[in-house]
Amino acid sequence: MSNPSDDALLTELATYQNRKLLLWQLAADGRSFCGIQFVAREHDLQNAPVDKQVQAFVDDMLSDGEVRPEYDAMADWEALEANHGDTADQYL
Repeated sequence: MSNPSDDALLTELATYQNRKLLLWQLAADGRSFCGIQFVAREHDLQNAPVDKQVQAFVDDMLSDGEVRPEYDAMADWEALEANHGDTADQYL
């Protein structure tokens, strides 16, 4: 599947039950926050199924089940929550 919809990506991402991953993806702009689409391109997975694209993103973002420290330090989680929390709630 090429160019899956944002809804398909977010729905699959929600299966991981990690709010921070959803907030990150919702904030993804390709500049300060690189989301699923960026990671899929980096791993040449643009034509892979949605679950494979999302898995690559999750593997990139997490270490031992937690957001990697370098990503965690980049995010203002309170601002992401304020801007995207309601949308994250819809997927969780």
